[in-house]
Amino acid sequence: MSYTIQIWEKPADWPWPTTKAEADAQYERAEAAPQVLMNPKFAAWAQAVEQRFPGFWDVYLGGPELTDPTWGVGINTRSSDWGQPFDDGWEQAVRLGLNLYDPQSGVHYLANGDAPEEPDLPVRRAARAREAGDDAGAWAEYRRWAARGNPHAVYALGRALRFGTMGQRRHFDLAAALQLMGAHDAETRQDAQTFFQRFPDEAKARIQVLMARLKSAPGEQLLQIIDNDRKAVDDAVARSEQLALYSRKHIEATDALQPAAAQGHEVAAFLHALETVIGWEQPNYENARYWCQRAAEWDHEPAKRLLAVMHERGWGGTVDTQQAMKWSAAAQEQRQRAQTTQQALKEAESPGGLSLVPMAPASPAPGAAAPVAWTGNVLRDLPGWYAREGNPHAAFHLGTSDEHGRYGAPVNLAQARAWYARAAEAGHADATYNLGNFIESGKGGAKDVLMSKALFMLANTRGTTMQVADLRIRREEQSPVRALVAALREPGRLCAVLNERSLLAPAAVVAPVAPPPSAGKPLAATASAGLSATEWGRTGEAAPQPAGSPRNTPSAPATYTAKPRPPATLDDGDSEGLPGSAGRRGRHSPAATSGFSLHLGHVALAIGVANVVLLIAFVKPGASFRMAMAALGLVAAFGAWRTARDFDWSVPARAVAAVLAAVPILGTAVCLSLLFKAVRERG
Repeated sequence: MSYTIQIWEKPADWPWPTTKAEADAQYERAEAAPQVLMNPKFAAWAQAVEQRFPGFWDVYLGGPELTDPTWGVGINTRSSDWGQPFDDGWEQAVRLGLNLYDPQSGVHYLANGDAPEEPDLPVRRAARAREAGDDAGAWAEYRRWAARGNPHAVYALGRALRFGTMGQRRHFDLAAALQLMGAHDAETRQDAQTFFQRFPDEAKARIQVLMARLKSAPGEQLLQIIDNDRKAVDDAVARSEQLALYSRKHIEATDALQPAAAQGHEVAAFLHALETVIGWEQPNYENARYWCQRAAEWDHEPAKRLLAVMHERGWGGTVDTQQAMKWSAAAQEQRQRAQTTQQALKEAESPGGLSLVPMAPASPAPGAAAPVAWTGNVLRDLPGWYAREGNPHAAFHLGTSDEHGRYGAPVNLAQARAWYARAAEAGHADATYNLGNFIESGKGGAKDVLMSKALFMLANTRGTTMQVADLRIRREEQSPVRALVAALREPGRLCAVLNERSLLAPAAVVAPVAPPPSAGKPLAATASAGLSATEWGRTGEAAPQPAGSPRNTPSAPATYTAKPRPPATLDDGDSEGLPGSAGRRGRHSPAATSGFSLHLGHVALAIGVANVVLLIAFVKPGASFRMAMAALGLVAAFGAWRTARDFDWSVPARAVAAVLAAVPILGTAVCLSLLFKAVRERG
């Protein structure tokens, strides 16, 4: 019991010492202070440490005669491990606002978490946790000291966010800011500057603003800024995945993926690789490989498997069998490691270490449930890989491709129905509508009126861009349709329900695979909105429209009616340039067109446009002229009324359009504008 530690309290009006000399001077000044009754915090500290580590500290509180402003305690030198009890003693001192002074080594352990001239001492506990494989404990310890301004801890947080260590997802802006703030010697300053210089000028300005915010935030506010900025990226990816299921918002949703991927979000990079192929008129396979490579380097297991296929097939670059084998082996190793960890956790939670979980039958790796037949067309094969992984947008892309025979493949309606079913099962709104259209008309398989109505109702609640204006669910159909909707809304049940009703051809059913990891909640569980009893209208009423749907806004695309209902196709639409790129490529908007069917209303509009020419050329002045003008006006009015219904205009609005279309001269302009709108919506 010969190792002595001195305990003392710094007066509130004294500054915190920043060097050992300042700390020594303050301690000597405190020791020379007037004799008073023993500081009650000393007794509180002694009680706390004795309870947690009895026998380690040699504590003697004495009696009333103990009046020294500093207090000495001993350490049991026969203890085999000093680390944990000493760290706990310091932690209790910090909690009480006390300082520890080790005269033997000359180190002051201050109550603000600093150790003058040895700032790495507070984070040694975190370093030991990392060495022991306790990433969560190490991260929590570094956060605790970073909140107290310890530069080593701040720098460690930056490194973790830069390389994705300690179980944390990357965030490059925060990593650069924290490394610059926490750099404490020549080596760390050089490393932080080198990393910072790799950013473009726009990002450098953003990082400097972020660093100013972090420096001005005291204590826990610094951690709150870090947490909020990280959560904002995760939320953007999760929101993008959910928003993209509502295809009218697809472009808006996918635009959020690249900024998140640029911050190091591996799931965003993986999803962005797909979008660079199916989202553009000129697919960029090189870009797809780049983002897939980044996601694989950031330890995303599905990206490693995809990158192996890219190297094997030569997608976005040259064929490289060595790289293909490397990434395939890396994915398999990561998958086995995850399985081992999961099994160890199950065994640890079971009594005696014996797992009570039933042994699951051996199953092939995700994506390998069935042999893959490559077509040689990357625009089918690459989305096909994603679709087999459970990606709803890739499945929808393949459904439209098989429905219309795109990219050199023949029309395959049965396979299109199967892909629409897979996308609908994951919550894709327009895929749900197209599937209902297939089942209603019997395209690619059997018909089922009740199932088609249930799918149309579900598509409406999910926010499809295509409308069911007069679904007309009869009174006797309401109960079975409601039951079907409830079954279809259950995660992972849609394809099973279709199979039970023999609505998917066995040869066309896509082998089920596990969906890829997501930053947010399961897509099928969160995308399907509920149907309350009030949403079921009276017999013959139109299907309800979900809140927030654009069907009543001027910018909403024209919609379908239920009888007759033409095939639902989503073709190329609005295009915009890729920000920051030298060349401008048109992006597909899956919701930009609605596929209007030509009908008599359009023909009537065309006659209304030409009524002036027809009258001047073929009708002479007189009673017959007025009768012909009235007749043509009625034809134009019918065309306006019929076409306005396609736009889902209200009855008064349709009536106004019909009246204006019947007026000579003015009706020509009205008919022309309506016809132009109809042709544009048809795409």
